Amino acid sequence: MPSRKKTSMFASAFCTCVSSFVVICVVLATPRWVSSEVRFSRTGSNVTISLTYGLFSGTCEQFVEAGLQVSKTTFQVAEALGSSSSSRSLNVATIVVLVLALLSSLLSSAFTCTNSVSNPYQTFLGPVGVYTWNCLCG
Repeated sequence: MPSRKKTSMFASAFCTCVSSFVVICVVLATPRWVSSEVRFSRTGSNVTISLTYGLFSGTCEQFVEAGLQVSKTTFQVAEALGSSSSSRSLNVATIVVLVLALLSSLLSSAFTCTNSVSNPYQTFLGPVGVYTWNCLCG
C-alpha cells in the first residue's frame, strides 16, 4: 500500500486530470466561441447583425428598426469557411488538438487513479511518464 503522502499526491493529480477532461468537454460543446455585432445606421433605419461562431456551427440574426427581427439562420462553420485553406486548416487543427488533449487527460487520469491505490506504481514511458502525462494533461 502506498504511503498517505503519495496517495494524496496521486489523488490530487487524478482530480486535476478529471477536471481538465471536463473543461475540454465543455470547450468542445460550447456553441459560442466567437460572437460579434455589426450595426448599420441610415436615415430612418437601423440594422444590427449578430454573428455567433462555435466550433462546428454558427448563427446569424438580423434586427431591423425597433425590435423587428428577421429569423435566426444557423449554418455549419466548415461550409462557411469555404475554400480558404488556412481557415479550414486552423479549424481542423483546433479540433485535433482538443481531441488529443481529451485523450491525454483521460489516459493521465487512468494512470493517476491506478497509482493512487496500487504499489508498485504503474508508469507509461518509465517513472518520468507519470509526470509527463500530468504535464501534458495540464
